[in-house]
Amino acid sequence: TSLNTDEQSILNKLEEKIVDWDYESAKSLFTNSLFLAWINHIETKHPVLRIVSSGKLGLLESELRESIIEKQKISSEIILLRARERVVEDLEFNRLNNPVTYRDLHHQVTKKKKIWPIRKVVSEFEDELFRILPCWLASPESVSAIFPMKEMFDLVIFDEASQCFAERGIPAMYRGKQLLVAGDNKQLRPSDLYQVRWQEEDTDDADLEIDSLLELTERYLQQVQLNGHYRSKSPTLIDFSNHHFYGGHLNLLPDAKVLNQPEPAISYIKVNGSWENNTNAVEAERIAELVLEINQRSPEKEIGIITFNAPQQSLVLDKLEEKFALHSQLVPDQFFVKNIENVQGDEKDIIIFSIGYAPDAKGKMNMQFGSLNMAGGENRLNVAITRAREKIYIVTSIRPDELSVEETKNQGPKLLKQYLQYASEVSEQKAKPFISKNIKHNAAWYLKIKIKEQGNFKKTELQINIFPFADLVAKKENQFYGLILTDDDLYYQSISVKDPHALIPMLLEQKNWKHTMLYSRSYWQDPDKLFNEVSKFLL
Repeated sequence: TSLNTDEQSILNKLEEKIVDWDYESAKSLFTNSLFLAWINHIETKHPVLRIVSSGKLGLLESELRESIIEKQKISSEIILLRARERVVEDLEFNRLNNPVTYRDLHHQVTKKKKIWPIRKVVSEFEDELFRILPCWLASPESVSAIFPMKEMFDLVIFDEASQCFAERGIPAMYRGKQLLVAGDNKQLRPSDLYQVRWQEEDTDDADLEIDSLLELTERYLQQVQLNGHYRSKSPTLIDFSNHHFYGGHLNLLPDAKVLNQPEPAISYIKVNGSWENNTNAVEAERIAELVLEINQRSPEKEIGIITFNAPQQSLVLDKLEEKFALHSQLVPDQFFVKNIENVQGDEKDIIIFSIGYAPDAKGKMNMQFGSLNMAGGENRLNVAITRAREKIYIVTSIRPDELSVEETKNQGPKLLKQYLQYASEVSEQKAKPFISKNIKHNAAWYLKIKIKEQGNFKKTELQINIFPFADLVAKKENQFYGLILTDDDLYYQSISVKDPHALIPMLLEQKNWKHTMLYSRSYWQDPDKLFNEVSKFLL
């Protein structure tokens, strides 16, 4: 009698639905009905929310993608147009109507005698030069030599700042109104080998105890972590560095076609070489054969060879020249042989490592790792193992367990052993991918969990969070089939609407991934219909 008319009506409807009255069943049914009524109220108030389960959203996404592509094209044209317009803006003419703006500059840069130094030309003709050449590319030392010590640029950008000594970068900073410093403190640090540097013996200033420009600017400037990795086409090429150097923060979406190739992205080639005079002739010979094979099979591929010391580098070069000359062929142009000290900034389709270390003629292993055993030597390893776009070959005379590194002082040799173990597992297709754990709510909260656990998809395995930008990865017969995106946490982590509705789908198409987008509203409306959509996608 204390219930009002609406409350009595609700109880009557619950009794009609629940034949054998049960409190828990009634509570669950009532709560679910309340949620649906609330959703209906919100969608009635804001009808735009209903478009996720209609075809209208797909049309809007297509229009957005087309607009983004058109904007990128127009932006490039506008930049070029404005750069050209600057060249002819405010030209000065003499009384005979002849242009005089660039007359003296043209004279100075074309004359054959009494040629001015570049610094003097820049100082005298600053305005004219910057109209014609608004962007300059130079080392910090060249900047100090060429440009006067004053604000001349709107923006100064440092790349590979981890390799730049702070005192060499600071003068270039004064030439700009704004500063951007880019670098990776997990890569090579500046080296003063064969160089003279002034150092204060006794100082308590923390800034003077720092070597690189990157470390110095980290103390004063806002830091932004770039998490996208774009070089490697296979996750196994970057997984080791991602786990051991970057804490799992790097995001890589591999190419679907590359990922489904039967051959692993890392091949571990064991040879029976020996270590003599800091070289390994058997490895050098095998590498020369391997490069010739790859060049004959895939001449379009760019190849890089990395050694762990200079003598092995020279030996590999000699063997390559001999092998190609024997077959009356030229060594490919898109090709390098470098040691681990100077490979930063390079990238190739295929990277071949000559590990070099091996027992000597007496069967003794000398654990001398050179620069790899120095402080920060692990950064050299990180640089080397992240240069490949498609494939890595490890040519070595040892098994990982033959390296005795427990007593080494620094991390370089220890990580080398771990990397060789990892490479061997990848080569044998036994390695498990590194998966970032980013489940932040109760598992039942996620649509991807409901799809995986409640759906019945024959002969298809659904995996969660193994690639960025996708909630579910579908595999059929051990082949990656497609990606399923939802409006779970990855959707809400997007910084703008362009990411999930335009940029990510465009990236997936570029990487040859079949994909679909599903929304929670469809699940609330009709779970069976949603699962049927997934089944059709997986056909």
